Amino acid sequence: MRIQTLKRMLPLVAVLLLGPAIRHTASAQGFYWGPRAGLNVSSITKTTYAKARARANFGMMAGYKINDLIGLQVEALYSMQGSKMTNKNDVFSYNYIKIPLLAKVFLIGGLNIEAGVSFDWLVRAQHKWTSDSYDADQNLTKIDHSENLLKDSRRFDFSIPMGINYQFSKLFDIGVRYDISTIRTSEDSKDRAKNSNWSVSVGLRF
Repeated sequence: MRIQTLKRMLPLVAVLLLGPAIRHTASAQGFYWGPRAGLNVSSITKTTYAKARARANFGMMAGYKINDLIGLQVEALYSMQGSKMTNKNDVFSYNYIKIPLLAKVFLIGGLNIEAGVSFDWLVRAQHKWTSDSYDADQNLTKIDHSENLLKDSRRFDFSIPMGINYQFSKLFDIGVRYDISTIRTSEDSKDRAKNSNWSVSVGLRF
């Protein structure tokens, strides 16, 4: 699965790596590219006692501002998501490689709203928890456990990212985004849980 994912990403990676050369010839048309990183606040919907969890996202972006009103942007991100349990010490991790394709509408100056589609491939799914154990002298010991959830999880998610972003006149941009997941996380047809993810990120534009 990971090999297939990497094959699908090769064309995008090539574009991102060739960004400086493309920018040299296309700067007049508003081309930009650069790294992007931020913070996720994610959870799992339709799950009893689910609690939001803060994790990271990072990757690359490439965009093209067509005119003062419209722009396009593509990203390749590693997004660490998941949830906690409010009544237990259980932690669930779902890490994705996400390829968002975004359209931007500029309102005033660099302020823009963005929306599009995102193709998300699950590369890591894990459940961690801790249990108590007592020895013969009744001394308490904490035992850590982990379970690989990949075999029971959907490997692909199609999400709809929507957000607001501000592009400064030079170098930086900052944005807030929410991803609306359309595919459940589990292979079990009775489990309707889906990803819920807010993110705040900063980009460097070259």
